Amino acid sequence: MSVSEQAIEERAARLKQPGKQFKLGFFTQVPSRVDQPARRTFAELVESIVAAEEIGYDSVWIGQHHFSPEDGGVPSPLVVLAAAAARTRRIQLGTAVIALPFEHPIRLAEDLAVLDEISEGRVQVGLGGARGDLQAFNTFGVDFSARHDLFDQHLEVLQYLLEGRTSAEFAQYEDAPDKGARTSPQRLSASDSVAGQQASADLEPKRLFPSAPSLRSRLWQTASSEDRARKIARNGNGLMIGAFHDHVIFHQLRFIVGYLEEWLALNGNLDDARVGAQRFTYHGESAEAIAAELGPHVSATQKTLEARFPQLGSLSPNEYLRSVTRSGTSRDIAAQLLEDPALLGFVTDFFPTTGLFPSVREGTSGADLDIERLQVFAEEIAPELGWKPAAHH
Repeated sequence: MSVSEQAIEERAARLKQPGKQFKLGFFTQVPSRVDQPARRTFAELVESIVAAEEIGYDSVWIGQHHFSPEDGGVPSPLVVLAAAAARTRRIQLGTAVIALPFEHPIRLAEDLAVLDEISEGRVQVGLGGARGDLQAFNTFGVDFSARHDLFDQHLEVLQYLLEGRTSAEFAQYEDAPDKGARTSPQRLSASDSVAGQQASADLEPKRLFPSAPSLRSRLWQTASSEDRARKIARNGNGLMIGAFHDHVIFHQLRFIVGYLEEWLALNGNLDDARVGAQRFTYHGESAEAIAAELGPHVSATQKTLEARFPQLGSLSPNEYLRSVTRSGTSRDIAAQLLEDPALLGFVTDFFPTTGLFPSVREGTSGADLDIERLQVFAEEIAPELGWKPAAHH
């Protein structure tokens, strides 16, 4: 163990809460197979969510991807979650994550508020800076170098509206990507009035409708640095970690430590701090058999990673699988998760996949929506980690 690694783990030990209970969800980016209509993919997703609720899962988390069905087939997760809301009663409906720099925060607030009303308060809102949507920045007209500033500006507006404040209370940011498309109230005239309303009414402060005050406490953010993780704590939001290319200690555990240290300093306790973690898991005969089966697919994935993550591209396929996934029998996977330094004792919400996409691009497509695999994880693996199904909570 390196000195820097040891220093992070020593800081973490002071914050860890052994036996801390967590809620169990499942995560999917919903890769869209080229030979399958999107309608069928969405139907399978909703059926999996319905089945997960019956099995006892606490939540589902859907990734958002634009213009790249090979990365994820759901550009509008809130629409799909509305369909799932109509078929379920208890399971929490989460995004992991909405690419906030591409969103108009007022419109996003309205969509979230409507979905939260329909689902009777079951929405969990994961937000990110769109680093998984690199191919979409030019199309949306967003400067990649400005993504953090845009994220912060949009988040400020979203939080203000969810807190019930009026539109007059948040700053009008000058560099929003859609600013040029807005109509200035001063350009309206009396002839633009509708049903007797004068155009000047548009100058009056507006509040979010429907209101969704409790949704403010269900915002989550991803972090790209410890400083960003600390800022999430200052925002009062939950921290989401688990990207397969983030080192489990130097990135994930360090982000958790920074977040919890900041939260503790601000609040005096960790009672309301929220940490959500994603892990790639794949159940099979053995880790060796899975590696043998997926070897060519792993090698192909590594080639796509070499430029951005050379430390992953240089591993052997077996080393790569051991590094970024948890695979093997149920007992094997449970043992690997129990040894994970950035998981138990820290997380309040755990949402693994039961397939390896996108940590392995091909070879397990659709496995994350396989109901039998979801059942195996909930019944054979999660209880070994201390989780009890919702009926027993």
